[in-house]
Amino acid sequence: MSKRKPPLLTFKSLLLENPFGLLVATLIGIVASLAAVALLGISGWFLSAAGLAAASGAALSFNYFTPGALVRLMAILRTAGRYGEQVFSHDHLLGLLRSLRLWIWDQRVKTPLNSVYRQTRGDLLQRLVGDLDMIIKWPLAVIMPWLYGLLGCLALLALASFVEWQLAAPVLVYSVLQLGLVLWLANRKALPSVYRMQALSVHRRSRFMSVFSALITLTIRGHWQHYSDRLAVLDTRQKTLQQGLQRVISMQKLISQGLSGALIVAVLALCLVWTEQGVVLAAEVEATWLVALVLAVLGVNELMQPLANSVLSQGQSKVGLKRLNQLAVNQPTDTLEFGPLPSAETLELRKFVGFHDHLSLLHLPKLSLQIQAGQRLRLTGPSGVGKSTCLAALAGDLPYRGEVLLNGHCVSLTDHPKWRSQIAYLAQQSVIFQQSLASNLRLGNRQASDEQLWEILQLLGLKEWAEALPNGLDTLLGAQGRDISGGQARRICLARVMLRGAQVMILDEPFDGLDSTSIQRICDALERYTFRPKLLIYVSHIDTPLDLQSRHLELI
Repeated sequence: MSKRKPPLLTFKSLLLENPFGLLVATLIGIVASLAAVALLGISGWFLSAAGLAAASGAALSFNYFTPGALVRLMAILRTAGRYGEQVFSHDHLLGLLRSLRLWIWDQRVKTPLNSVYRQTRGDLLQRLVGDLDMIIKWPLAVIMPWLYGLLGCLALLALASFVEWQLAAPVLVYSVLQLGLVLWLANRKALPSVYRMQALSVHRRSRFMSVFSALITLTIRGHWQHYSDRLAVLDTRQKTLQQGLQRVISMQKLISQGLSGALIVAVLALCLVWTEQGVVLAAEVEATWLVALVLAVLGVNELMQPLANSVLSQGQSKVGLKRLNQLAVNQPTDTLEFGPLPSAETLELRKFVGFHDHLSLLHLPKLSLQIQAGQRLRLTGPSGVGKSTCLAALAGDLPYRGEVLLNGHCVSLTDHPKWRSQIAYLAQQSVIFQQSLASNLRLGNRQASDEQLWEILQLLGLKEWAEALPNGLDTLLGAQGRDISGGQARRICLARVMLRGAQVMILDEPFDGLDSTSIQRICDALERYTFRPKLLIYVSHIDTPLDLQSRHLELI
């Protein structure tokens, strides 16, 4: 996945994305986990041995320094290991997040243009944010805690066998129950709720985005309370599912604590002997090592607690991985072979109609026309008749029905890279990226020089404004153009289109939100030889000087 090639994501690919970083974090975590268990065990042995030495009068000859040094060493390893594990694991997470985002971007690039907009913004945001967060924590929240628990149980098994070989049996049963049966039962119980909660999260996020985008309108019209109540219902359902999952996690933790307590009872029962004088310790068992074993059980119990949350993380990771793989495109569109396209001299449409869905085909008009090189065509018609849909389909952004002939030869516009290289399309929405002014303009032509940028800004009446910016062309524009006016954003997008130098220019409401002076500047710029396209098709509800030299076609 580091080379961004696998068509599908797998948990194996996540582990192998940065194996060295994950291995370092895991090794440090293992040292910290075993040090935590050893700290309790050594402390128990040290305290009990020191107490027995004092009680037997051998306190002066007892070696306090070696076990004391071991206790300090284990404490240092535990603390430093926890910090080190956090540092290396987060470095691994950030690298994994970077690779996953690049993988998603690759899939979006490979997705046919007429299918890109079928995904709602809420669903895409859930995949980019929610699903990614669930996947990247899988190694840390699922694999590593289980590995720490396994090694802790093995260390406990070794200590129990050293104290008394019969103690290995209850420790082995304890390990199988903790690492196997309890996790399996918790997964069976929690996974259905996790799946439902994830599906609800997608629906809830989409609903929130659609409702809050229309917040002002809903408030003015007095419908906000109705939609607010519907959102509250989704919140209640989400809360109910979360409470159910928390009950499963709490029950698993309770069972884990109970198993640890049962193991301690079993160890004590095997090490104690009932006699006429009462309960005494078996002769073959040393009291100090028994105390160390009991405290080590408590240390292993701490390692088992994160396994309860790993059940939830495992289910969320499975759902997130499945949802991200739904974005995968097995065959990149750029591997399809398209024949060369001739220079655009004549463009003919026969019963052409673009559509968002098949139901819209019933009422959208079918367009038949022919436009020659050097001609301009203005599409008019009432709102909702399909003017913008027609232009988007002509640009290859939407599917269409009908025939398109270029110089008399039938061509397909769907995901045709050579067709896209010949067109420049201005959509109805002005999109400004959070980059510099120059970077936004060069999206139309990466090779454009600063002189060309200043020239197009001068033609569109933006040069004085750009010169007044703090850093000129290098000034950073806010996200979605929040730091500039609507008219400025529109002209920047139009400048980007004109810099493309395409033979066919498709403009959707290029004069929207502009004053008469700006409109005149744009019309003059489109007539200049440098930026004049061979074919110009545009939609505008505003009458402009450009209309005097354009054909008019009304859609009804």
